[in-house]
Amino acid sequence: MKLSDVELFAILGEDEFGSGEIGLKQALAPAGVVAMVATRRDKVEQFWAQYEAQARRFGKRISLVRFVGIEILRVTENGE
Repeated sequence: MKLSDVELFAILGEDEFGSGEIGLKQALAPAGVVAMVATRRDKVEQFWAQYEAQARRFGKRISLVRFVGIEILRVTENGE
């Protein structure tokens, strides 16, 4: 698989406390509280119940979004 073929799946939503900013949502995962972005949809959807609970509590919608790379902006000099 090439980098240009990779899709990212992310959970996005408005800040719960009224800033109006949209950002990555976090979930309580086995590794701790982490922002939800993955290259596989099922990896972020397994926490959907947490997002439904958060949306009920704060009254802000939360969305699962698919991103497709359009342009590689920068690459390290090192590595293969």
